Amino acid sequence: MTHLRLELADGTAPVLREAGHSPAPAVHPLASGSHLRTVHEFCDFLALETEWRRLETGCRSHPNIFQTFDWLKTWAEVYSAAPGSQELHVILGYRDSRLVFAWPLMRTRSGPLTILRWMSEPLSQYGDVLIASGECAKAWMTATLIQLRSTPGVDAIRLRHVRCDAAATPFLHMNFRNARLAEQAPWLDLTRFADEAAYEARYTSSQRKRRKKIRKALEDAFGPVAFTALKPGHAGDLAIDQAIAEKSEWIEERGRQNRALSGPGLSTFLKRLARSQDGAMDLVVTALTAGGKPVSWEIGLRHAGTHFAFITSHVNALTDYSPARLHMDLSQRHALNHGMRAFDLMLPHDVYKDSWSSGHTDTADFHLPLSAGGWAYGVIYLERLRPMLRHAYYRMSPGLLRLLKPIVGH
Repeated sequence: MTHLRLELADGTAPVLREAGHSPAPAVHPLASGSHLRTVHEFCDFLALETEWRRLETGCRSHPNIFQTFDWLKTWAEVYSAAPGSQELHVILGYRDSRLVFAWPLMRTRSGPLTILRWMSEPLSQYGDVLIASGECAKAWMTATLIQLRSTPGVDAIRLRHVRCDAAATPFLHMNFRNARLAEQAPWLDLTRFADEAAYEARYTSSQRKRRKKIRKALEDAFGPVAFTALKPGHAGDLAIDQAIAEKSEWIEERGRQNRALSGPGLSTFLKRLARSQDGAMDLVVTALTAGGKPVSWEIGLRHAGTHFAFITSHVNALTDYSPARLHMDLSQRHALNHGMRAFDLMLPHDVYKDSWSSGHTDTADFHLPLSAGGWAYGVIYLERLRPMLRHAYYRMSPGLLRLLKPIVGH
């Protein structure tokens, strides 16, 4: 655990240039009683529970679910002790002994390089800092960056999927490099609908007919259709395993890769998360059954009035029946009836999600080189090569992707 006392006398950020080509920014002491602290050990992070939860509730805007204590603690329980695991690098800001700022990062290896990333990536879908109401995000992030630039052995900072409405966004735009991977996260505004009747009215006649056709085809082939929310326990655990297995098979058949699904521990992580909730967030597992047998699933997350469609899955042998389309309709209705204000379909922005959304939130990736190797990784690979590779990747046929999969990483 390391400690640092710094200040931003006027709240301005230092001028940042390419790593290796400029001196470190000047250090300005923070106001009396303010300091930074860095946590590396899980036991030290666990001890933050009370003050982290207090910071969550005292933020000037709700932090997203992927920086909540429940999410990060569960992730660390499952992943931080694994062989070759990431080391925590959580930076905390205190004013008069009160936690007012947190930047949850972790140290990872990428080939010969050491990279700082959002803690819990790739499971976390959005990244941000936590900043208490009345505090200046720019000031605390500048102080933190001064510390990070002097951290030994770190080659670069890479921050993926930063929403345009994130507290960190203005600072990152000014002080980091853009990784040139702009994306959009589709979402549905549920506040537009007073009830299910209003939600039903959003559909066109052809859309209603298609849903009825899907339901009838499933009932004719297998029996009555039912939508069920499963509680944590045996039924919920089984559904999580089935959903992951079918989704993994779906990805495999198309020759694609998914770092979150392919990594070990996902099932364990989700089952623990379902059991470790304190009311600030919920993991909701739903199943669509036909004749009593599951045909599709959704593993959703709920926090601060938003439902996040984290994993959607269906029995691959039944793809032609389109059970997932019917499931999405029922899941959005379920979220509406449980008081959710938004339904986030999350990245990537696949075309099929458009019919389920009413808007999109822009996201961007940022990076900052801290060494010559980090400059090559960020500027040459992240900014130039990776966008071209992704462009080609998403246009390849499943057959070609399967041939390339053993030798090409995504």
